[in-house]
Formats: sequence, C-alpha cells, structure tokens
Amino acid sequence: MPPPALPPSTVTETVAPTATSPLSELQKLRNHIQTLTDLNNRLQALRSIPALLLRPPVSGVHALPQSSLLRHEFQELKQIADSVRSEKVQEALKAARKSEVAEPKIPGFDVRRENLKRRHTYNCTRRTFVPRRPPSPESPQPYRATGPKSSSFLPHGGAGVEPVRLTSLPAYIREHNRTSRHKLHVVAPKKGRPLQCPIVLRFVIVDVVAVYLTVERASADDESLVVENATAFGPREQNAMHSQSDFTVYQQLSQQLARVLQAEPWAPLQAIVSLLCAYDNLFTDPCTVCDRVLSADVYTPPVVRVRREPTVESPSEWGVHHVACKWR
Repeated sequence: MPPPALPPSTVTETVAPTATSPLSELQKLRNHIQTLTDLNNRLQALRSIPALLLRPPVSGVHALPQSSLLRHEFQELKQIADSVRSEKVQEALKAARKSEVAEPKIPGFDVRRENLKRRHTYNCTRRTFVPRRPPSPESPQPYRATGPKSSSFLPHGGAGVEPVRLTSLPAYIREHNRTSRHKLHVVAPKKGRPLQCPIVLRFVIVDVVAVYLTVERASADDESLVVENATAFGPREQNAMHSQSDFTVYQQLSQQLARVLQAEPWAPLQAIVSLLCAYDNLFTDPCTVCDRVLSADVYTPPVVRVRREPTVESPSEWGVHHVACKWR
C-alpha cells in the first residue's frame, strides 16, 4: 500500500533553494574564505619570480632571450593584479576587514596570536595551521655558560726577578742551558754579529718539539725583551722558521702559543720559557678533563698548558688540556 501524500505546506518547506535564492550568511562566509585562500596561494607562488629576475642571462647559441622566459611570469603578475581589483576579491577583503574590526579586543590577544603564528605554519594542502617541525638534531644547541676562566696561562714572576734585556740576554741563555736540559740558542745569520732586535731564539726539547721565538723590545723606552711570535715544529723538521709545521699537533701548539701571547703580550721572556718547559711530556701527559692522551676529535695530544696551584693530588703547577676540553 503506497504511503500517504504529504500536506502541501510540508512540500513547500522542503524545496531546495533555486539559483536566484539569496545566499545564507554561512555560505557567503565560506565563499569569502575560499576566495582569499585562492588569492593567498597565487601570491605564495610568486616567490620564485624574484629568483628568475636576478638570475644572470644564459649565453649560448640555443639560449632563449630573458624576455621570453619571463613573459609568463609577468602575465601571471598582471592576472593577479586584476584579480585583486575584481569585485569578488574586494568584497571578501572588506568582509575580512569588517570582521577584524568587530572582533573584541582582549588584553594580550595579539601576543597569543603572534605566539600561535610562531609555533604553527599554514599548510596550503590541508588549509589549516599545523605545528612547526621541531628542530633537527643537527641544529645548533643553546649557548651554555662556561665556567670561570683560569687567571693566567703563565707563572707569576717574582717581585725581585730582573727582566731580560738585550745586554743581559747572552748571560740568561748560558744560565738557562746550564740549569735546564731544554736548550735555548740564538739563531744568527752570521757568527760574531752584534745582537740587535728583533732576535730569533730556538728553544729545543729533544725528541719532542722545537720552538722559534721572535723577541723584541717592549717599547722604545723599555729595553725589556718580550716575545712577539712563537712557532712550533717537529724536532727533525727542516721547514723554514717563518713557515708552519706539516703536523697537526705542532700547528695546534703554535695556535695555542699565539693565544698566550695575545692574552699576555707583556709577559717577560722567563715566563714564556718556563711555559715551554712544561711541554717536555707533550706526548705522554693525559688531559686532566677527559683523562686521555689523544683527543677524541682530531687525535692529538693536549697542547694547552694553564698555570694552577699545586695540590697534594696534583703536585704539578700546570694543568694539561686538549683544545676542546679547555672550557668543558
């Protein structure tokens, strides 16, 4: 038996709206959002055009002229400009502006909105904001405050220590060679030549290192000798003293000595020689931080020497460190 017919009033209420029926507010809002989304996608696609404009022209027989390559891009710019001036887009922009003005001003709302934009990015495919990808493991790590630096690389000179001058340099060298097993010599082009600054000294630890020191007066009024440059070489290397070593360990040692001279440019010659004497066990002393002789990154011995106060556990007055372990 067929179902009874519906009343005429009910049939009239369920008829779908015709093409001429006015759109609802929700449908208008959806149309505006879709219009602005399409416009934003087209604007995002324009980011590749500046790279094409800055690209140098290609030279060659079969190369197309730059104007023909950019014709499509300029046409796209013109179409987007016409789209922005169109009545449909202008109406959507006015509706968006009206909605923004009508939005209640909540204290701190802009701050939260800015934080939301920083934590999220817009996905054009899904048409929604998605959380940003967390930084990869290769990203730079946050800065970590280092510990307090050591007070000095060099030993403190006594109050009664007489600085070495040009006239007293030969006597100081003879006294050092008499009391120490690490020898110090003057590098002179010709024997018998009177000493004059700058002077090059050669400090040698047998089978360990040879260091060339360039010595100069502290100032025009002060005749005390200070070290201006120090370059380390292997004990059997034949390189020129103004060059550098062929081995990484001596290159690192030269860099470390340069840091010491930069930190304490007016240090007396005796302090620099005392520092160099601390390298007699360069290839056997372990690092006081990682307790290794060879570093884990470049496999070199510890080339940093820092003065410290001797203790019962560590009677030596020198702290031994790798370059990477210095401020760890």
